[in-house]
Amino acid sequence: MPGKGHLFSFNPICGRTMASNFESSIQRGCDFIHDFACSACEEDGLNTEAQHFCQQCTKYYCDICVIKHYGLYKRHTVLDRKDVKKWAVAPGTVDVLERCERHPGEALKLVCGDHDQLCCHVCVAVDHRLCSSIQHIPDVARDIRKDPGFRQLPQQVAVLRKQIEDMKNDRKKNSSSLRKTRTAIVDEIKAIRKMINGMLDKMEKTTVQELDRLVADQEMSIKKDMESCTQMHDELKNIIDDIQSKDSSGEPPLYIGFKKCEEKIKQAKEILQNMSSVVKYDLTFRKHNGIEDNLSSMKTFGELNESNVFGAQPCTSLFPRDHVFATEGYKEYNVKMSSDKYNCDIQGMCELPGEEIVISDYHNMTVKLLDQKYRVVDHCDVPMFPLDVCHIGGNEVAVCVDNNDDRHELHFINITKGKLVTTRKLSFSHECNSATHHGNNLYISSHTALYVHTMTGKLVKKLKSGHNTVMRIAISNDGKTIYIANNSNHQLITLDNLGNKLVTFTDPDLRGPTGVHATTAGHVFVCCWTSDTVLQVDKDGKTKLATLARKQDGVYRPTALFFSSRSSSLVVGGCNDTLLVINVR
Repeated sequence: MPGKGHLFSFNPICGRTMASNFESSIQRGCDFIHDFACSACEEDGLNTEAQHFCQQCTKYYCDICVIKHYGLYKRHTVLDRKDVKKWAVAPGTVDVLERCERHPGEALKLVCGDHDQLCCHVCVAVDHRLCSSIQHIPDVARDIRKDPGFRQLPQQVAVLRKQIEDMKNDRKKNSSSLRKTRTAIVDEIKAIRKMINGMLDKMEKTTVQELDRLVADQEMSIKKDMESCTQMHDELKNIIDDIQSKDSSGEPPLYIGFKKCEEKIKQAKEILQNMSSVVKYDLTFRKHNGIEDNLSSMKTFGELNESNVFGAQPCTSLFPRDHVFATEGYKEYNVKMSSDKYNCDIQGMCELPGEEIVISDYHNMTVKLLDQKYRVVDHCDVPMFPLDVCHIGGNEVAVCVDNNDDRHELHFINITKGKLVTTRKLSFSHECNSATHHGNNLYISSHTALYVHTMTGKLVKKLKSGHNTVMRIAISNDGKTIYIANNSNHQLITLDNLGNKLVTFTDPDLRGPTGVHATTAGHVFVCCWTSDTVLQVDKDGKTKLATLARKQDGVYRPTALFFSSRSSSLVVGGCNDTLLVINVR
């Protein structure tokens, strides 16, 4: 047994327990481990972080020691932290690309297969002692240059940097538009002020202060988005530059760069996804009716409302969470193409931030892109029958493609300049009938069960099973509630995110539910194949709030629906060549 004070770790390569040669690093845990330590302080036995580097001396200096250096060598070129990339790497210092981020003084030498994580020896000793798949990086880095993922890194980073830069520019334009909106609202406030004279000073001040507070809040959000874009843009550039500069340094550095870049790409996609949930910040103003008569009882000129146009899921923020929708009219739009061999069977649909619509046509094995007027502007064929479509983030969607036999896939499609481009796919051992996305997870139904996978396809957990009990799924905006269309039992089942059943809802109009959609504001809609109906259900999944459409309104064998933010309407697709658009209020 090892004695106290010694750190032991299991070495999976030689299969024996051995004392960690990083004991000294652990023992000096009270000292900070710096990327660059002051050379002069080190000679005095001190540990001080360097803030400067002299190119002539090739030594590092802290803020105190650099003053002495300036006195001795006035003509030397000294770089500060803003030029840290130009600092030379002293002998024995771990290169930035190969440095462990958790333990900066250690080099990344291993990879944990259980966690798909780069590790130094300290990482293995502390966090991966029980892991069974620890490999030496040079072993797994062989032929990294031939890896398709590695070869696509520059293109992936370039695309992400372009998307980040576009997002930053959009926020900049949005800021200008927001200020113009403020000016217009203030002008309206002042016009009202002139009509009713002396009593309005206090009201004007209160209203403008409230407006400025909302504008400041919105601008702060925009500023944070722009700063995040700048940071991620630069980080992606730096890491891809590092990788490309290491091309002649051997495969291990390239592999490390590859893994780090993959993680950075994942972070960038998450940032873009979160930002894409708000396409535009905006404000509106509505004057109080009867302001002259009720002036004495009012504190402000009118109501200021923020409206954020969501992209990740359609926006219904204009309607309160408990709002019960009423139907104003119906209209049909034909989505059949001249090249279609069969009648359309629309199995899935979603709306993009730019207000385009993506639909899947099961019978014709194609995915179609529609413009704002529901006209087909592009399409791409898939090798099997496409089912549900879910929005991932930005202009990316995922399409369930399944032949009910041996191929169960999720195809990721990017919409670029009005074109559908398939970028990658995931394969599963279970059927892939319906999918929705939240956070870093994919929720996939297989008719008989609900599975949770990571974005790379790794199974996280299985939540529910039963024959034809998991037809389609939706998830609330906060990720806490899951709605399941139970087709065989004519039910809408509501679960928490751990898979615990909260509610089982039935109703005479809920016969053979096939599609379910949850908006960001908490409204829930269901379409039913057997009863040819479209329903609104409360956010808890307990009560029917309204039956919004029936067969006589144009509903026929519906399989998918979503709420369109641009038109305040429900779009329903099924076994015919048309989309039914239900205008609601």
